[in-house]
Amino acid sequence: MKRSLVLSTNAFRPLIEVARRAEATGLHRIWTTESTPRDALVRAVTLGLHTERIGVATGIAYAFTRAPLAMAASAADAHIATGGRFALGVGAGTKGMRTRRYGVHDFDHPGPRLADYVAVMRAAWAATDGLRHEGPFYRADVPTPLAGDELRGLPPLRVFGSGVNRRMLADASASCDGVALHPLVSYLPYLDGVALPAMTGARPGARPGRERPWLAAWRITSVHEDEASARARARRNLAFYFTTPSYAPVVEGGPWEAPVAEVRRRFRARPGTSMDELAECLPEPMVDEFCLVATPGELPVRVRRLEGELAARGVDELVFQVAGTGLGAAEFVRGCGSLLDALGTGR
Repeated sequence: MKRSLVLSTNAFRPLIEVARRAEATGLHRIWTTESTPRDALVRAVTLGLHTERIGVATGIAYAFTRAPLAMAASAADAHIATGGRFALGVGAGTKGMRTRRYGVHDFDHPGPRLADYVAVMRAAWAATDGLRHEGPFYRADVPTPLAGDELRGLPPLRVFGSGVNRRMLADASASCDGVALHPLVSYLPYLDGVALPAMTGARPGARPGRERPWLAAWRITSVHEDEASARARARRNLAFYFTTPSYAPVVEGGPWEAPVAEVRRRFRARPGTSMDELAECLPEPMVDEFCLVATPGELPVRVRRLEGELAARGVDELVFQVAGTGLGAAEFVRGCGSLLDALGTGR
């Protein structure tokens, strides 16, 4: 199984050295994230230009902030700049994020819309004598060539979709080369009961003759010499995710439904509640089911166990997401270093 690292932090320049260390450790890929203070594409290109071999990808870039042809042009340039090491992870975010943070209210039907969005990009990358696209959400009529010689000389530019709910996962699987699985989706009962059935079998709209999508599973990861500190960081990150109402179905009908409901209740009652306080709602066994938590010496064994569980389900890539909620840049970088050191000694 391939091993990768996703950098979910507002820090930027310190990540260059993290990327170099990840490359030296032999990781497959670095994924960059996006939020109101950061741009995933700029970060991926920057890290690609400061490394030589490791893949770089956006995990994810938001489709609703960019027109599809604009995203296609940015991705093509990123692929060229990195010598063919770039992959575009693209997603719709949540409705609350789109409306409250970005003021975007017209990205309706996100699953089908994203599928049409990807179709426009693919058409642009293949357009040697102009482009005409008529889809359910997007239309484009460009009389001039869009695909340049530099792009055609590189490996195909791969697109990863994303999502948490059944419909988004099904649409991403049908229209993209791979699916970047949110950390909550890698919770094995949800992966088995909802995600994998949604992404396999008959998928309306799937491109003819395509291979099954590449599956990259995120996992909240916390490595610290003091396991209690590692667990506290992971729990805080988990609580942060479960403040989002649309993620509640992940635990619906299971043993963690009530604790997650309590996290949301407290957060609604007092939005300024600290993540440490919200984390107290989550039982310790829940941390082990959603997160990878270990001391450096224990990490290699726990990683191999998790890889075995994921590989049995058809997952191709394990993506370590260093637990970063509430951490400053220096602490986050140290957390990455602890992870990479432990992985380097555990091969």
